[in-house]
Amino acid sequence: MNEIRRFTEPGLIAARELLNQLRQGEDVDVEALLTSELHTLQMMPDADYDVISFDDRQHAAEFFYALLEPLSAHYPDLELDAGLWTWLAMKWLSVLAPEDPSTGERVVRQDERYVLTPHSFQTYYRHYLSGPYRIYKAHRDDVSRVRAVLATPVISPGEVVEQIASKQDIISNPSLMGAVTALYVDPATNTLKRGSGGSAGGSPRRLSDVLYQFDQTWDTSAMAPGEILALLPAEFDRFKSA
Repeated sequence: MNEIRRFTEPGLIAARELLNQLRQGEDVDVEALLTSELHTLQMMPDADYDVISFDDRQHAAEFFYALLEPLSAHYPDLELDAGLWTWLAMKWLSVLAPEDPSTGERVVRQDERYVLTPHSFQTYYRHYLSGPYRIYKAHRDDVSRVRAVLATPVISPGEVVEQIASKQDIISNPSLMGAVTALYVDPATNTLKRGSGGSAGGSPRRLSDVLYQFDQTWDTSAMAPGEILALLPAEFDRFKSA
């Protein structure tokens, strides 16, 4: 059994400092910070979990949704808890900031990948763990429609996530997300189609612009994904037929 804790405000500051120390190649004691009474508060004393790797973002989302379900009655907005998600990212640091096999040094990305800023629409979706969880929770009635933004590795979210999950009007719209997934996910493999992470015609960046325009003109929430796909310009045909 393990416990689940959350960082206090001083703990969040300490977590950022720890990440900077890692980038400098310094030795740090992650476990000491995770259990520090000065920097953390206990949320669940007896949680049944192991620190595991994930097949993809959907696997991570399902794992944490199940793990945190007992807390949901007392903390209805868990996805906004910066202290919790930053603590979880530090707990999973061996997975989220793995050692480079050639140098032995940890590969530490930008702070927002580990330290959640829940009210920043520019960065909140980039958190390695909270990002997938938030999408999964919002679409748990039919997770298949958001497969396009859950199909990639946890530490390599990719261009579809960057361009689509960052747009609130798109990521929260079931019909639009159904269209995104139908366009970019291969139903035979349940993975992204070749070329979906590129910048050529039909790219996720172009799609987010087009879908935003659609949403200003039509009530896309009342449309079927297929109807939305039919409106896309010819540059997207290569993904429709793939």
